[in-house]
Amino acid sequence: MDKKQKNFIYAGAVVFIALIVLIALPSKKQKGNTTEEKITEIILDYANWSPISLVLKNQGFLEEELKKDNISVRWVFSQGSNKSMELLRSKSIDIGSSAGVAALVSFINGNPIETVYVSSTPEWTALVIPSDSKITEIKELKGKTIAATPGTDPYVFLVRTLSEAGLSLEDIKVVTLQHPDGKNELIRHRVDAWAGLDPLMAQVEYSRQGKFLYRNVDFNSYNVISVRKEFGEKHPQLVTRVLAVYEKGRQWAIDHPDEYLELIAKETKLDIPVASLMLQRTGLSDNRLTEKQKENITKAGKALQKANLLDVDKNIDNAISELFNTTYFDKYLNNN
Repeated sequence: MDKKQKNFIYAGAVVFIALIVLIALPSKKQKGNTTEEKITEIILDYANWSPISLVLKNQGFLEEELKKDNISVRWVFSQGSNKSMELLRSKSIDIGSSAGVAALVSFINGNPIETVYVSSTPEWTALVIPSDSKITEIKELKGKTIAATPGTDPYVFLVRTLSEAGLSLEDIKVVTLQHPDGKNELIRHRVDAWAGLDPLMAQVEYSRQGKFLYRNVDFNSYNVISVRKEFGEKHPQLVTRVLAVYEKGRQWAIDHPDEYLELIAKETKLDIPVASLMLQRTGLSDNRLTEKQKENITKAGKALQKANLLDVDKNIDNAISELFNTTYFDKYLNNN
């Protein structure tokens, strides 16, 4: 065999091996000019305090969107923003709901997430006291017991409210409880106040077992959607499709107010008047992350730093710039 023949055989063998390697590579899904690894399941959270997540779960919009690609959808319940962040950190879900400030705190503490969408603009937290309480102003909370859930918007609301009145967490006794337990302790008079969260707060309000001590819509941060960064990098088009479905759910809620109310009441097992109270203070006019959300969450983050509850060496503005990623939703907007 001459040298040319040997070289030809060698080259053919190399090509054959290369083809075998290509065939063995993980399956990719082609769409447009990009490729994504094939996926068979996506996991999202839903929460009683995140009404559009309940719309999606109830209406099956996401299942309908993904069935043609043989992608199943699994829903996991979140009791609070802290639980949602834990689920994302542990890779138990791919996409989750939370308060904006909860996402910021979790991100600064090392959770590799990106916040990508505004689901709603709620006034979902306030300070609540028993209906027969004699307390009339925040300063009277000094030395009192207050139920709150760390890592959530109500907890941050409590911190900011105390600070505004010249108090701090050191001036009160925080009873750390999940939101449902905080509500129960309030109505049993085992705590003096509760950093409440809807729809539980609406239940207490409607039943007159509690009353508002302090409300401030500006101390509420937005209901946002976050994605595991690794998941977003591997499946960017899928994330965009999920956000498109969130947008479909938001628009459905706007266009069908009566059905929306009935759906939320059913999913949360609330009476219609209670669900109505919650939805009356849940705005649906925002969707894209803008300077408005950045300013709101920045103020909350700096309040936590002032209270020594967040690393004071972290630059909040830079952290939010890293956390917010509008590219997924912008792709949807550019195509619609």
